[in-house]
Amino acid sequence: MLLSIKHPESFMIKENTGRVSFGGNQAWYPKYWARQAGCGATSAANIMAYLAETRAEYAKLYDQKSKLKEDYIRHMEVLFDYVRPGLMGVNHVDMYINSINKYVESRGLSLKTNLLSVDKNTKVKRTKKELTEFVQKAMEQDTPIAFLNLSRGEEVRLQNWHWITITSVQIEEKHIWAFASDEGINRKFDLLLWYLTTGMHGGLISFI
Repeated sequence: MLLSIKHPESFMIKENTGRVSFGGNQAWYPKYWARQAGCGATSAANIMAYLAETRAEYAKLYDQKSKLKEDYIRHMEVLFDYVRPGLMGVNHVDMYINSINKYVESRGLSLKTNLLSVDKNTKVKRTKKELTEFVQKAMEQDTPIAFLNLSRGEEVRLQNWHWITITSVQIEEKHIWAFASDEGINRKFDLLLWYLTTGMHGGLISFI
């Protein structure tokens, strides 16, 4: 079963070279620290831009003139001022959620948060059912998912200590394949494998 946001084309960011990026790329930040630790802010920029483009009531969440790279970088820089990493980055879902809420409130708006948090205690039982229900609800509500992965577990296609933005999922008997904006590319990985094997804190967040 394939589930997706309704307008993945909204993630297409045009560059002057003619290249099209799938969502923002933290390497675009002008400042070094943002390039090193700006993955959370980049993910937030993706989600805020998508909500602004697909819902008239959230138009204030993206205040640039276009989806060209130069304008999108300005949007990313605004989000970086809110989703600002500490010495360990944005290393907890609560830190991310609080930052987003402040940004949204600064625009005179509010969003409901849905969260599936992974505890670092590996003895806690995790099941495919709860993960399936979360991603299915997010896709049905047409909202991208912010995904924090501190430890990739057995899923070697992921980077450790990283935020990306999930836009679709393919649910199979033994896998939940996720497709996500990650540094400007559409990355495929097994979200279920990560969920069942990660040994650190992480989680999935949707806003609506």
